[in-house]
Amino acid sequence: MTSKSKKTKAIRKWKDKPNKANQKADLKRVQKNAEILRELAEKD
Repeated sequence: MTSKSKKTKAIRKWKDKPNKANQKADLKRVQKNAEILRELAEKD
């Protein structure tokens, strides 16, 4: 069995680097939302 500190270290290591694909998708979604809001603001 692995020690508790090794498990903790491994878990922290996984949490350090967020999933890059999800980050990219999230960024695209945010940019698209901002663009839609801008267009709506221009109409008014």
